[in-house]
Amino acid sequence: MPVFDYSPAVAADPEVYRIHAREESYPNSVAERAEIKRVDDAVFDRVRIYENSLVDSSGALIEHGAALVKDATSIERAVREDVKYELDSSRVDLKKAAERYTALRSRAQEQIDALERLAREAEWLAEKANDPYAAYRALVVRYPALSKKY
Repeated sequence: MPVFDYSPAVAADPEVYRIHAREESYPNSVAERAEIKRVDDAVFDRVRIYENSLVDSSGALIEHGAALVKDATSIERAVREDVKYELDSSRVDLKKAAERYTALRSRAQEQIDALERLAREAEWLAEKANDPYAAYRALVVRYPALSKKY
């Protein structure tokens, strides 16, 4: 007998299945424990899939963050070498240095914005990863069709 019924009459919240298994009457305690374990295992198999997707997303976020930090470091180095050191020289084209500074400042601001977005995404993922069961429940209650996928 499958644990999950996808009919619209049944709530997508996995807690409903777990509560139902605990409130059901059984012929003996062995059957009760076996059914509760079966339902819990089915629910937590789905939670593990969701949790693994959070881990994969976190890994991708870390890789993206490393690339952003590398780009930000190269921009900082370019400001130092192409602008600051040039301005320390007595023979410098100020217009050219100002144009280069403006271009680098624009790139730096783009990197800052991207790093801030990355930080927000990391906070969101950390919140979900802190309690994957609650995050999964909230997800499938809000979007019941996802209970078929996860």
